[in-house]
Formats: sequence, structure tokens, C-alpha cells
Amino acid sequence: MKKKNLFMMACAALLFAACSESLPDGGGDGGGVDNTDGEAWVSLNVRTGGTTKSLNTPTNTENGTENETKVNEMMVVFFDNHVDTPTPDPSVVDVKLWGSSDPEINTPGQGGGTATSAFKVKKTAKAFMVVLNPSTEFKTAATLTNAKLSTVNAAIVNTDVTSVIGAGKNNFMMTNAKGKLEPTKITDTGGTVDVEDIDLVTYPTAGEAESKPQQLTVDRVAAKVRLFADDNYTGNSIDVATVGWALNVTNKKYFPMSERSKTWMETPAAGGRGTCISPYDIWKFGSYRKDPNFEGQKTSMPNIGASPYTDNYEFYTQADATATGKWSAATAGPSTGPNASKIPALYCLENTQEEADNYQAYTTHVLLKATIAPTGLKLPNDGGVYNGTTNSDADVDDSGKIISGNDWIKVGSGYYSYGLLIKYIEAELVSKYKSDDSDNFPTSLTTTFNTYLTYLKGKSVVDVDAVALLTKEAFTTQYGSSDSEIEAGAKVIAASFKQAGVSTHGADSYGSVSYYKGGDSYYTIMIKHDNDEDNTNNKLGEFGVVRNSVYDITINSIKNPGYPTIPPPDTDKKDEEEEAFLSIEININPWTWYKQGVDL
Repeated sequence: MKKKNLFMMACAALLFAACSESLPDGGGDGGGVDNTDGEAWVSLNVRTGGTTKSLNTPTNTENGTENETKVNEMMVVFFDNHVDTPTPDPSVVDVKLWGSSDPEINTPGQGGGTATSAFKVKKTAKAFMVVLNPSTEFKTAATLTNAKLSTVNAAIVNTDVTSVIGAGKNNFMMTNAKGKLEPTKITDTGGTVDVEDIDLVTYPTAGEAESKPQQLTVDRVAAKVRLFADDNYTGNSIDVATVGWALNVTNKKYFPMSERSKTWMETPAAGGRGTCISPYDIWKFGSYRKDPNFEGQKTSMPNIGASPYTDNYEFYTQADATATGKWSAATAGPSTGPNASKIPALYCLENTQEEADNYQAYTTHVLLKATIAPTGLKLPNDGGVYNGTTNSDADVDDSGKIISGNDWIKVGSGYYSYGLLIKYIEAELVSKYKSDDSDNFPTSLTTTFNTYLTYLKGKSVVDVDAVALLTKEAFTTQYGSSDSEIEAGAKVIAASFKQAGVSTHGADSYGSVSYYKGGDSYYTIMIKHDNDEDNTNNKLGEFGVVRNSVYDITINSIKNPGYPTIPPPDTDKKDEEEEAFLSIEININPWTWYKQGVDL
């Protein structure tokens, strides 16, 4: 392929949102030549979206990093028609590819794009798709014999995000931001926008083609998420150190060029919803997208861990809790503005769903890992601070705080080291056997913990046994009835709650009992794409991650411990934040910049 075909395809990168003005119609003023047979000249101007605006707050801007903007290859696939004019599946008539060895390819800046040198294309070409840094799978599909749009844009399956960002995160695949073939003519008359597919205009000379380049914008295929969290939070009798985070329930499929869709908030309807709240969506098609598994997951993928669920999603299990390379460090927060070049990020494939499938098992979300250390532990009966020195408990320091990284137990709303839990059980048993109505005396803590032990026993955990409580008569016969004898007997029974098996088994939960191994605690943070300000939850487009969008999540506070183990994707749990756990902010931007905050 001749190197002169292209010239600084500067063109990388961003956004469907580069500029608010209409895109030119590519010189369709009658000065071109008819698309018949043979070849003619064409030139392209791919906009990089240098200054991008957020979905709802256009004052925020976000530029791509150098690696996110780099162009290593450019591929243009030409078709004999647009979709539905006159057939729904146009055929490929020409394919052009330029590589990094061609001097025309260059790392572009964040400007509005640079027109390519003119190159020849078959005159039968009427529409085209531009792909920067095409994946191997895409290049294979685009060059198949007798390929059609359905072939070229078929879902690419069983893959992960590295296929569209590169192993070094410097090879971002980008395609038509429009979500459809180009070229396009956009007419805005008094706020009414008319979007018209127009045929590609070619020219008899290179000079004419370069004077009227076809213009378009491109979007990165990947979505981007950043997490901001302080090193330590204190509140609700806990100290919290953030340990790491990951993206959970990520897509294994993507369309090279996905169709745009309006969210519930963007769709006109009774009740005062807006017409299109994405001010930089020049096509007015909507800020949401449709991915290959956009609908029907709740019905067709009910079984986590089995096909077809595993064919569609990657997800974390408890085996990943201590796995190397699975967790990223949180960035000290909060986020104060767009700073893509400074903040580590995680990338994922686009993952969207219809309203009926807004459940955690089908929605990409953040999995946060933190070390929780309960503070202010007290002895029963207002006995003062429970400290490690006086009570010979190595898990607790002298201030009554669980030493960071040590095990502890939550029963109901109370926090305990194992030694402190035994003291509370002992105190409860003393009260029981001193009571005049001992056999009906409530022993909620003892009974609840016994239920947890029975649960572990049912899981074949060794060295774990529930402790049967004696009747008042049997207790008195065995230990006596004086206060000192009751206290001594209660101490013996409480000590029979063995620690070894429970501690060895480690992290688990049942009922209102949770065992936190090493203090590790996990939180799910659902990512919102188009926040529903009217509090009508779980609507179309409210949740999910969309290509070429940045989602900034700021942890404002962590109020309570989360799960002691990594929660499996839940097919019955809707996509609502667990407000009792977190306070968060989510800021969303179409790299493009979305921002979110939470209290945990």
C-alpha cells in the first residue's frame, strides 16, 4: 500500500462530544463525481475531541492521555450503502489500512483532527467506518470475502478489555462516535436537529478531495473508571483503611461500533422529562449504547458460574480475595477535577442493559476492599474499656480497638474480638441462670452465635460445635446455685465455644453473624450512567458503563463494615447503592467525564 495515501492521521481519539457545532457534509455540494465504477479520490478528517464535556455539567472538561490518544493503525471500511438505503445490510466494497510504519500515522494532539492526504477508493463506496487501532478480530472480520456490515460489526466474543486498549494500555481501539456509518449531514434550525445519512462524495483529483475532507468523530471502544478514597476513615466506631478496588461483572463481548440509545431521562414523555440532556450529542441519538447482551439476561442467564452467564461476564469470587494482581490501589481523594493524565484508572468493555435487567449480576460495578478495625470495645455490663493487656487478648490494643489486620466478629450490630464475644456470652449466661424464670430467659447473643456454629458444622468445618444450654435444674445440679457458683459455671460453658475451627475457617457470614478474616471487608458500588434525579429507580440508562466515558467514584465516608467475603453477583438484587454502607459521589462524563460519590 502506498505510503502517500495518508498524511498525519492525527486523529485519534475521543469523543462523540468534541464540538457542539454540526459536522460538515463532506463537501456534498455537487462538486464531486458520481459513484459509479472505477476509483476516485477522498480525504478524511477524524476529530479527536480535544475538549470534551460532561453529560450533565458541560463546564467540566477531560482530555485523553497520550496513550489513550495514540494512533498505531488506521483502517477504513467502505460500504455500498448506508443501513436501510436501500438494504439493511450493505456490502463491503473497499478496505484501506495504514500502519505505524507509514509516515502519515502520527500521535495526534487533543485538537480537532487533521485531514489525511487524499487516497483512492472505489466509486461504488457510499458510506464508511473508520477504526483506529483495530483489534485483530476486527481486521479479520473486515477482510472476509463478501463481507457485509453485519459481518464487520458482528459482536466480538470471549474477549477482555486488553483487546481494545492493548496490553500496555496504549493501543485504544476507536470507531465512529455516531454509532452508525458516515458521512452525515446535520442541520439545526432553531433547535430542531435533522440528521441525514448522505452518500460519500469522491473527487477526480487529490487536490479537490483534500480541500473538502469528510469529517467525523471517533469514540474509544473502552470505558474508564477511577476511584478516589482517603487512606483512612473514622466513623461509627470503626477505623477504615482502603486496601484496593476492582471492576466486577465486566463484559466479554463488544460491538466494534455500538448503536446509540437514549436513557429514560433523555426520552420525551409525560412528566416533564427532557428531550436530550446530552448537550454535546450532536446526533441527538442519546448517551447510552446497546451492547451484545443488552437485553434478556435476567431470563436467559439465571445461574451464576455456569454457561451462558460465564460466556458473557467476568466476575470475582472469594478465590480472588488474596490473588496477586487482582486489586488496584485507590487514589487519595476526593477528585477535584479532570486529571486523566495523573490518576490511575481501570478500563472495561462497554456493559449496558435494558431496565428489566438492572440487577447486580448483569451490571458492571466497583468492588471495594477495605480493612476495618472496630474501635471503643467495651466490657459487658458497663465494665469499661476492653483492652488487650488486662484481658490478654492479642487482637485488641489498650485503647479498645481491634489491631488492624486482625480477625473480628460482628453479631447483630455489635463488634467483638473472639475473646470479647465469649465474655458477653458468659455475662448473658450469668443473667440467665440467676433469673427467677431462667428457662424462659432470652439469650439472643448465645443463641445467635450457636446458629452460626451449626451453619459451619453443616459446611463440614472441623472442630466446630454448637453448645447446648442446660435447663436451670440441670445447671444447678452440675454447678450449684450460689452467685459465685453460677458465675463459675457460666464461665465454663462460655469457654466451651471453641475458637479454633471458627478462626481457621475464617471469613463467612450467616444470619446476623459475620466473621471478618484479617478485618477484610468488601463493598459493591453500582456505577450510574445517567443519574435519576427524580428518584425513580432502576430506569433505562441509569446504570451501566458506556464506551468513551469516564466514571469518577469518590468515597466520601465508610459508615459500616461491608461483606466479610466477596459477594457473588446477585441475580435478585437490584442496582441500588447500599446507603447504609457507603456515601459516594459519581461524576460521569462522555472522556466524557462521569463522577460519583458514596458514603459506605
